[in-house]
Amino acid sequence: CKAIPVFNNLTHLTIETDQDVDWESMPNLLKNCPILETLVFEGLHYGDTNQCMDDDYRFKDTNKCFETGADRCVCKPWHGTPIWLSSSPVKILKVLKFGEITNYKDDMDKQTDLIRYFVETMPNLEQVILYYDTPLDGDLSIVSTGFQMLEKVASTKCKIQVISDDISFSSTVHSSSSTNGLTFFKNTFPV
Repeated sequence: CKAIPVFNNLTHLTIETDQDVDWESMPNLLKNCPILETLVFEGLHYGDTNQCMDDDYRFKDTNKCFETGADRCVCKPWHGTPIWLSSSPVKILKVLKFGEITNYKDDMDKQTDLIRYFVETMPNLEQVILYYDTPLDGDLSIVSTGFQMLEKVASTKCKIQVISDDISFSSTVHSSSSTNGLTFFKNTFPV
């Protein structure tokens, strides 16, 4: 495998994800983007999440798969807090097709946990925009309320916006764990 070059001028990166592909190369890629400001995921799927019961699962020895009393896998595609996240220069994180469930392996809770982890770990994050793929407005409200419950964030101020076809929720999360609530507005512009 060739070494990933350093992208000294890259400020915007879009990554298409797939539930059958792991994120093994992503840490090296992002470490080599020293001025990356905007990171966009097309979907939020990763292969290793779905392998908890597999004996060959690459993180099985270092990552607990189930929380005490939990009935679902809580694995992440890496162990601990990777340096590429805790030192990330990314200010804007966008997820297109957030909530998209492509097969039985996908899990909305796993996608939500991953966003929460990004918000809590990335120190320069100022804005998170989730383009939520759901036909039900009630689902949008549940997801938005879940993000409002964040206990901590790494950056001093991080605006989280959840957008669907018809409705957008917005919340500003402060490091003091308080939020100013959700703002509802009709999406009258193309996203």
